[in-house]
Amino acid sequence: MAKHMFVALTNPVPGKEAEFNRFYDQVHVPDVLGAPGWVAAQRYRLASEQRPDQSPPYRYAAVYEVECEDGKILEALRQRPDIGLIGRPNPPLWEARHEVWIYTKIGPRQVNND
Repeated sequence: MAKHMFVALTNPVPGKEAEFNRFYDQVHVPDVLGAPGWVAAQRYRLASEQRPDQSPPYRYAAVYEVECEDGKILEALRQRPDIGLIGRPNPPLWEARHEVWIYTKIGPRQVNND
Protein backbone atom coordinates (compact mmCIF):
# COMPACT_ATOMS: atom_id res chain seq x y z
CA MET A 1 0.00 0.00 0.00
CA ALA A 2 1.55 3.31 -1.08
CA LYS A 3 1.76 6.30 1.24
CA HIS A 4 0.83 9.71 -0.05
CA MET A 5 0.64 13.28 1.11
CA PHE A 6 -2.33 15.34 -0.07
CA VAL A 7 -1.74 19.08 0.30
CA ALA A 8 -4.60 21.59 0.09
CA LEU A 9 -3.70 25.30 -0.06
CA THR A 10 -6.45 27.81 0.69
CA ASN A 11 -7.35 31.31 1.84
CA PRO A 12 -10.41 32.23 3.87
CA VAL A 13 -12.94 34.65 2.45
CA PRO A 14 -12.11 38.10 3.91
CA GLY A 15 -13.86 38.63 7.22
CA LYS A 16 -14.64 34.91 7.71
CA GLU A 17 -11.32 33.60 9.05
CA ALA A 18 -12.63 32.41 12.44
CA GLU A 19 -15.60 30.67 10.83
CA PHE A 20 -13.31 29.20 8.14
CA ASN A 21 -10.98 27.71 10.78
CA ARG A 22 -13.85 26.37 12.89
CA PHE A 23 -15.52 24.70 9.88
CA TYR A 24 -12.23 23.31 8.56
CA ASP A 25 -11.27 21.81 11.95
CA GLN A 26 -14.69 20.62 13.13
CA VAL A 27 -16.41 19.57 9.89
CA HIS A 28 -14.21 19.41 6.80
CA VAL A 29 -11.17 17.55 8.18
CA PRO A 30 -13.27 14.94 10.04
CA ASP A 31 -15.36 14.43 6.87
CA VAL A 32 -12.26 13.86 4.74
CA LEU A 33 -10.72 11.53 7.32
CA GLY A 34 -13.86 9.41 7.02
CA ALA A 35 -12.82 8.42 3.49
CA PRO A 36 -11.11 5.02 3.08
CA GLY A 37 -7.32 5.28 3.40
CA TRP A 38 -7.28 8.85 4.70
CA VAL A 39 -5.50 8.38 8.03
CA ALA A 40 -4.33 11.73 9.43
CA ALA A 41 -4.39 15.48 8.88
CA GLN A 42 -2.49 18.51 10.10
CA ARG A 43 -3.31 22.16 9.35
CA TYR A 44 -0.83 25.01 9.05
CA ARG A 45 -0.99 28.79 8.84
CA LEU A 46 1.63 30.70 6.86
CA ALA A 47 4.42 31.86 9.18
CA SER A 48 5.32 35.52 9.33
CA GLU A 49 8.90 34.69 8.36
CA GLN A 50 9.30 33.99 4.64
CA ARG A 51 12.06 34.35 2.08
CA PRO A 52 12.25 38.01 1.04
CA ASP A 53 12.02 37.15 -2.68
CA GLN A 54 8.71 35.28 -2.31
CA SER A 55 5.12 36.23 -1.72
CA PRO A 56 3.14 33.04 -1.04
CA PRO A 57 -0.40 33.26 -2.44
CA TYR A 58 -1.99 31.00 0.21
CA ARG A 59 -2.15 31.52 3.97
CA TYR A 60 -3.38 28.06 4.97
CA ALA A 61 -2.26 24.51 4.22
CA ALA A 62 -3.87 21.23 5.17
CA VAL A 63 -1.65 18.18 4.86
CA TYR A 64 -3.36 14.79 4.81
CA GLU A 65 -1.69 11.39 5.06
CA VAL A 66 -3.27 8.87 2.70
CA GLU A 67 -2.53 5.15 2.43
CA CYS A 68 -3.93 3.56 -0.70
CA GLU A 69 -2.98 2.31 -4.14
CA ASP A 70 -1.69 4.82 -6.66
CA GLY A 71 -4.54 6.28 -8.65
CA LYS A 72 -7.11 5.59 -5.92
CA ILE A 73 -6.65 8.69 -3.75
CA LEU A 74 -9.46 10.82 -5.18
CA GLU A 75 -11.62 7.74 -5.72
CA ALA A 76 -11.68 7.26 -1.94
CA LEU A 77 -13.16 10.74 -1.55
CA ARG A 78 -15.74 10.07 -4.25
CA GLN A 79 -16.99 7.14 -2.17
CA ARG A 80 -18.13 9.74 0.37
CA PRO A 81 -20.49 12.06 -1.57
CA ASP A 82 -21.24 14.00 1.63
CA ILE A 83 -17.69 15.40 1.66
CA GLY A 84 -17.67 18.92 0.28
CA LEU A 85 -14.47 18.43 -1.70
CA ILE A 86 -16.22 16.11 -4.15
CA GLY A 87 -19.95 16.07 -3.36
CA ARG A 88 -21.95 18.81 -1.69
CA PRO A 89 -20.49 22.30 -1.87
CA ASN A 90 -18.77 23.67 1.21
CA PRO A 91 -20.03 26.89 2.76
CA PRO A 92 -18.50 29.95 1.06
CA LEU A 93 -15.74 30.28 3.64
CA TRP A 94 -12.68 29.94 1.43
CA GLU A 95 -11.81 31.60 -1.80
CA ALA A 96 -12.68 29.78 -5.01
CA ARG A 97 -9.02 29.87 -6.03
CA HIS A 98 -7.17 27.12 -4.21
CA GLU A 99 -4.69 24.40 -5.07
CA VAL A 100 -4.44 20.71 -4.26
CA TRP A 101 -1.31 18.64 -4.79
CA ILE A 102 -0.71 14.92 -4.22
CA TYR A 103 2.75 13.52 -3.48
CA THR A 104 3.82 9.88 -3.13
CA LYS A 105 6.40 8.90 -0.51
CA ILE A 106 9.71 7.93 -2.12
CA GLY A 107 12.13 7.61 0.77
CA PRO A 108 12.42 7.18 4.51
CA ARG A 109 11.73 9.96 7.00
CA GLN A 110 15.02 11.38 8.17
CA VAL A 111 15.66 13.07 11.50
CA ASN A 112 18.41 15.07 13.11
CA ASN A 113 19.93 12.84 15.79
CA ASP A 114 21.92 15.57 17.54
